[in-house]
Amino acid sequence: MRPGSLLLPVLGLFLLTAPSLRAQSNTECLECHGDTTLTTETPTGQQRSLFIDKKIFAGSVHGDMDCIDCHADIQELPHEEKLQKVQCGTCHEDEQAALDVGVHGKALREHSPDAPTCAQCHGTHDILPADSSGSRVSKAHQAETCGSCHANPEIVARNNIPIKNPVALYEKSIHGRLVAGGNMQAAICSDCHGAHDIRPATDPKAPIFKLNVPLTCSKCHEKEYKDYSISVHATSLAAGAADAPVCTNCHGEHDILRPENPQAPTSGIHVATEVCSPCHASQRLAQKYGFSTQRVKAYRDSYHGLALRGGKVAVANCGSCHGVHDILPSSDPRSSINPANLTRTCGKCHPNATANFSKGKVHLVEGEKETEIVKYIRSIYIGLIIVVIGFMFFHNLIDFIAKVKQTRIERYHASK
Repeated sequence: MRPGSLLLPVLGLFLLTAPSLRAQSNTECLECHGDTTLTTETPTGQQRSLFIDKKIFAGSVHGDMDCIDCHADIQELPHEEKLQKVQCGTCHEDEQAALDVGVHGKALREHSPDAPTCAQCHGTHDILPADSSGSRVSKAHQAETCGSCHANPEIVARNNIPIKNPVALYEKSIHGRLVAGGNMQAAICSDCHGAHDIRPATDPKAPIFKLNVPLTCSKCHEKEYKDYSISVHATSLAAGAADAPVCTNCHGEHDILRPENPQAPTSGIHVATEVCSPCHASQRLAQKYGFSTQRVKAYRDSYHGLALRGGKVAVANCGSCHGVHDILPSSDPRSSINPANLTRTCGKCHPNATANFSKGKVHLVEGEKETEIVKYIRSIYIGLIIVVIGFMFFHNLIDFIAKVKQTRIERYHASK
């Protein structure tokens, strides 16, 4: 026999028998982890199951992988009781990089006990594709997954999260109701906040940063974004007016409702008081941007405002005249309140409106110059009030004097 002829068989036998070098198969792992009674004790003294369902794992996205692909520190069986944390970023580099720049990645680096791990959001041995209906991060289940932390009052309080119960608000919103009804095109948490690179609203790179909100909403609401982008609000915001409203200032955030819903701030009965007035009746904003704070009051005191306050729903509100997303100044020829367009605007409610119908001022504020015709009508109206009330007073006075005289005469005759 030649020297070295036994080298390969011996080396092969060594590799097969050396526990520190032998790869472990899933079958070997499941000899223990296939036991439904296998548990371990957590640091808090609770029992945690170590059972892995072979069928569920096989149907997961990692079903064709070996256990040691993730649990890379296992070198022999039985393995150490405490294993290293699985490093998902080894395979998912882009997702890990995105996570690192977000609020969750920061919390993980700071060793916050509330920081969510990959497993808390995606699962462990049962991970499914995000577009699978059974996935924890799917359209149908993502709000519930996020709510495991964001609906926990203790976690919210410990981490000073500004929105106390966003999941409950979302579930009542139009987006939440649509998803619950099976419409998987409606927005979920990650559509607005992002997935792995979730940033605070104060971060200029966050999709929910004020300047980015219109673009974020445009992913679904393209037409509304197009209209908004030409409006006085959008152009003011682009010019540096940080107080100019974006989508969430008017519609809300997690609790967005359809405008047809009477509880919505953008509904006809609330839009003037809950949406427009916080800005247009603000003394601070009026002084800063040079507009009158009396516009809202003038509307409330007008026929339309009084009718609305009296309970009439089918009456003109701010949006009826100024538009909704495409609000423009009256000097803009495209504006619905441009003098050339007023007849058409009024005609939406008043079909027989003529050019004369729309000549009078709508938001007439005390101290502003009136048109001649309005001044003339006002003078006649005040004169009529004085004459009518004066005549009534004079008539009642004469009647009172006559009755007093009659009473005295009757008493005089009765005494004789």
